[in-house]
Amino acid sequence: MNDSPDHLPPIRHAESKAALLLLLTLALIVAFVVFVLSARGVFEENRQLLLVAENSEGVVVGMDLTFSGFPIGRVTRIELGDDGKAHIHVAVPVADARWLRKSSVFTLERGVVGGSRLRAFTGMLDDEPLADGARRDVLMGDATSGVPELVSTVTRLVGNLERLTNEQSALVASIGNLQRLTAEQSALAASLGNVEKFTAALNGRHGALGAMLGNEQDVAKVIASLEQTRLLLTEARTSLGKLDAALADVKAITGNAREASGDLDALRAEIDLNLRKVSGLVDDLNRKWPFARERELKLP
Repeated sequence: MNDSPDHLPPIRHAESKAALLLLLTLALIVAFVVFVLSARGVFEENRQLLLVAENSEGVVVGMDLTFSGFPIGRVTRIELGDDGKAHIHVAVPVADARWLRKSSVFTLERGVVGGSRLRAFTGMLDDEPLADGARRDVLMGDATSGVPELVSTVTRLVGNLERLTNEQSALVASIGNLQRLTAEQSALAASLGNVEKFTAALNGRHGALGAMLGNEQDVAKVIASLEQTRLLLTEARTSLGKLDAALADVKAITGNAREASGDLDALRAEIDLNLRKVSGLVDDLNRKWPFARERELKLP
């Protein structure tokens, strides 16, 4: 049996089978394209949105428009408008268009790391829906554009902080001076108060005696001592009178009056001298302020 290709039996309906295979392959390719296009939203009904920005840096076709981190639209075309601004055409599926309202705000943010982001913000979801083909301005945000202003602000803050620190130091010094002055004034006021009390004591009932002693008890003791001294002198005066009478009796009784009176006179002179010294001391004490009194002590 010869198995060479020249002697193989012919395949029945080979052309039809080949055409069928080609059609099947083409159908698979078309189905895949349709699936991809459908997944990309090509066949989905869309709302058109025109976003106007100062420039289109970082914006590319196919870029997502996000809302709360979820893509709700896609950039379909970018062109330069007659107004010199970048016109960004965005297709938003009808199912996702409900997130866009008249009060929505659109931003284009350029980060230091990573690409740009086109974002939508809606504060009032019960507001009127955004119309198809609406034109809205885009707020530009660049993370690096605020660095110079931030540096300037920090510089101003540091300067203000240094000035406040200096002012606080000066204020603390002023408070210290004020406290020291207050303490000095308090000491002066206390001294003046003491002087005032001493002056009041001088003008008081017992004069300098009360001012020096400071309390009524000591003043009373001193006055009592003076009174006792006065009574002692009075008793001495009485005794001296009795002595004079005794001398007279002695002179009358004894015959040697001259001798007796001489001895007694010497004794009396000595007693009289001591009494005079005591009387002089008391008189001098009474004459001195504040012990001055109107009373007068007389010796025989």
